[in-house]
Amino acid sequence: MVHGRTRKRQSHIQLPWRQGIKISFLILMLIVSIFFVNKIKETNQFPIKQVKVYGVNHLAEEEVQHVMTPLVSKGFFAVEVESIKDQISQLPWVSDVSVRRVWPDQVIVSISERKPIALWNENSLLSSNGEIFSPNANTFPKRLPHFVGPEGEQIHMLEFYSRIDHTLRPLHLKIAQLELTPYLSWNVIFDSGMIVHVGYKDVLTRINHFVKVYQKIVGERGANVDYVDLRYPNGLAVRWKTVT
Repeated sequence: MVHGRTRKRQSHIQLPWRQGIKISFLILMLIVSIFFVNKIKETNQFPIKQVKVYGVNHLAEEEVQHVMTPLVSKGFFAVEVESIKDQISQLPWVSDVSVRRVWPDQVIVSISERKPIALWNENSLLSSNGEIFSPNANTFPKRLPHFVGPEGEQIHMLEFYSRIDHTLRPLHLKIAQLELTPYLSWNVIFDSGMIVHVGYKDVLTRINHFVKVYQKIVGERGANVDYVDLRYPNGLAVRWKTVT
């Protein structure tokens, strides 16, 4: 009976010791794995041989390549996807970007560009979301309307542009420039050169009145109009260009 109890006690004592060996072995394997992963990252094994960029329209692909080159100079496992994403996101044209590695030697970059609606003041563009961004002027799209206005009023100007552009559609007039002065008075310049002074009160009502009387007063002579002044309470004034 004594010997039986002794064997049970010894077996009970050995159990934590065996667990300790297993835990130590797992820790050792983890350390070795981390060591080898870090070693692979530090080396240029599995170099990146191809970088594919999708979604580029206005953005110069050379800009993306310039950002990418130092970031993909290491091996496949050393490429830091989030770092690439952060760097590309700082390019003015970029609205959103995704980056992924494709085994064994590729990095795929998918870019969503901002959608420009207008030139903004002197050196910037205005996106459809009301964001002001300033890419290289060489990448500016052609024939965008030019918005001139105070900083912080871009959303207001986008909304107004959308409304009056819709209202003017029956006249087939294309807005070349929309101006909101520091006194919050509106001016519109069409691609024919005709200027329309709208003022700051009852703006949409005045634009609607302009559309209604346009064919009767101006008609096919739009290119001969210097400006139309809508700031009168009960009418409008037209100044014709001087013929020399």
